Amino acid sequence: MKLVMQSFYVAVAVMLLVAPAALAGQREGAFTLSPLVGYHVFEGDQNTDDAASYGLAFGYNITKHWAVELDARYTPTETDFDGGDNYDIDVWTGSLNALYHFNPDGLFVPYLAAGFGGMVFEVDEGTGGRDDDEDFMLNAGAGFKYFFIDDLALRVDARYIADLHSDRNYDQGSGDDTDHNLIASAGLVWQFGGPPPAPAAEADSDMDGVPDSRDKCPGTPLGVAVDAVGCPPAPPKPTPAPEIKPVPVVPPPPDPCANDDDGDGVPNCRDKCPGTEKGIIVDEFGCPVKFNLQIEFDFNKAQIRPEYHAKLKEVAAFVNKYPDTKFLLAGHTDSKGTDQYNKALSERRAAAVKKYLVEEFGIAAHLLHPRGYGESRPIADNATDEGRQKNRRVEVICCIIIPEQ
Repeated sequence: MKLVMQSFYVAVAVMLLVAPAALAGQREGAFTLSPLVGYHVFEGDQNTDDAASYGLAFGYNITKHWAVELDARYTPTETDFDGGDNYDIDVWTGSLNALYHFNPDGLFVPYLAAGFGGMVFEVDEGTGGRDDDEDFMLNAGAGFKYFFIDDLALRVDARYIADLHSDRNYDQGSGDDTDHNLIASAGLVWQFGGPPPAPAAEADSDMDGVPDSRDKCPGTPLGVAVDAVGCPPAPPKPTPAPEIKPVPVVPPPPDPCANDDDGDGVPNCRDKCPGTEKGIIVDEFGCPVKFNLQIEFDFNKAQIRPEYHAKLKEVAAFVNKYPDTKFLLAGHTDSKGTDQYNKALSERRAAAVKKYLVEEFGIAAHLLHPRGYGESRPIADNATDEGRQKNRRVEVICCIIIPEQ
């Protein structure tokens, strides 16, 4: 074991002192061959001496990160009894493993490995073969590869091995138990086949996109555009200034938006309703503003239905758009009940709409004028339920002359 470790340290020192000759690392599509020398440590109750181990692994790089590998190890050892005879044992370990590589393009490439396989214990013939054993095993471990040329690297590997269902007579833990082993090894890995590594990029000292071998203008400032040989293009010849001829002065045409013939505040060029009488509220196109909203009520009720809250929000928005406009809130009823009762009910309905607009939207109270008209102005037939429902209403009317009470 001492000689194995000394050889390992010498190999590591030699590899680290050798300067890499080219780009190295895992190569996708390449096959690998790894001769390994190491040390096999057995669990104490196996009564087996720890010993040097020799191995050979053959693999394939599926990608730069992932590889599969067949691994075979041979450990010549013997039983370990304090008294009595000891027998020679040849231990063979074979497994199929998956390897995942970190930093696959670098010189130093760590990896993880895991797989399954079998262990064979061949005991010296003096036992009559009764202690020979074949077991299923699992293994997992880690290692690294250090590339010192493209196709050759130092490899160091450590594996935990679970020997399942051991039933050897000399194994004190026998009885279909699991034995725990370790194998640490070092060696070389040679990769062959697969696509060749990409050639190194040519040097471009001034970083103008033209390699130094073709650059006829080295030292071009960064960011300056260059031609195929790395030189800035010749500046273009200045273009003579065009002859400037005086432009004749043409008086501007009359402005159609300068006049407002009907005096409604909208110039003639935008007035779609010319001739509007003075004092009439108009919109941005000079046309009279009109607003009429009808709100229905339940029988003998003056409470506003929830479905009309959105409509009253539209009223509030319209009032805020024309803050100097007066609104008539005209309350009405159906024909059921006396004239006097219906007139009072219609006034309550109109007052309820005013109260809602003032309290919910902050409308100025002096702009809202509630009036009650009782059953005197039906818009539908009071002989039917549908007609009476339509007559139970408040109309919000804009931009007319508010009648005196």
